[in-house]
Amino acid sequence: MITLTDQNKAVEMYYQKEKLTTDKRPWFGELKPTETGNFTFVVIGDRCGITTPGVFEKGLELVKGLKPDFVLSVGDFIEGYWNDEAAAHEEWEYVDQLLEKLELPFFQVVGNHDYGNDTMVKVWRERKGFEYYAFRYHDHLFLFVNTEESPEGMPEEFLNVFRNVTEAVQREPEKSKEHVQEFFEAMMSNVSSEDAEKGNLPNISDEQLAYFEQVLKENEDVSQTFVFMHKPAWKTTDAQFQRLEEMLKDRKYTIFAGHLHQLEVMKRNGQDYIQMGRTGACWHGEGVGSIDHILWVTVKNGETNVNVIDLNGVSKLDKFTTSSEMNA
Repeated sequence: MITLTDQNKAVEMYYQKEKLTTDKRPWFGELKPTETGNFTFVVIGDRCGITTPGVFEKGLELVKGLKPDFVLSVGDFIEGYWNDEAAAHEEWEYVDQLLEKLELPFFQVVGNHDYGNDTMVKVWRERKGFEYYAFRYHDHLFLFVNTEESPEGMPEEFLNVFRNVTEAVQREPEKSKEHVQEFFEAMMSNVSSEDAEKGNLPNISDEQLAYFEQVLKENEDVSQTFVFMHKPAWKTTDAQFQRLEEMLKDRKYTIFAGHLHQLEVMKRNGQDYIQMGRTGACWHGEGVGSIDHILWVTVKNGETNVNVIDLNGVSKLDKFTTSSEMNA
């Protein structure tokens, strides 16, 4: 593992030297410490799958105006699942130029659409370098987990339906909900409940867990740890995720994920587990959390405060709490 430290030792980046095959990194911009140690950041939800035109762009305009110290994501920025490298690069070119124009440090997470088959893995590594990493910012630790290791791709018959609906939403964004409903009906009629559940399972390797175990041991003194991943693995019985939770159990932490396009907050082991809604991705059913939004997070004097900024309004995070305390 390699550690890069600024002159004040307030910012440390952690990633594995043996993973380096390019000078590209899964982030934009330079992370700089604040004078006080207090800071703000924004969390952005899924842009895909099946993006609604203009919504993600609207969210980024809002973020730029807010001027946080940095921005983080939970993955799924492109439709992906391409077998053609040029098509994957074309999608990333559009998104990456938007992120660069923010002129803010922006940290990315691997989503299943970003990384869904061998071609997508190759393109990610060419453009982003590696898939999991961490950084320390003052006395807070940030972990970026890859829940998509060893992707299996999407079956060809489903891929054709998926491409058709993404094109339909682009043509008729005002009918995006109707198009997506038709897509779900077509998909679910050909997918067993077992296969549907499998699609939500994370895939986290022993190697990755060993890496995060080392990072956590080197930063036992932090006041809080923030964990970012794509799939909300706490909704599964995945043993690898439970190992990660075990590593975190003696510290204050918050976990952020995406994937299901519904904003939900759960208390588990006394900590906040936040499933992001969407920032441009498609509708995934009704409910209070079915919104396009970002999260505005303030860390001040050791206290963390999270506010939901609906792209059509502002509300408190506790509005989206779905259950009381839940133990692992």
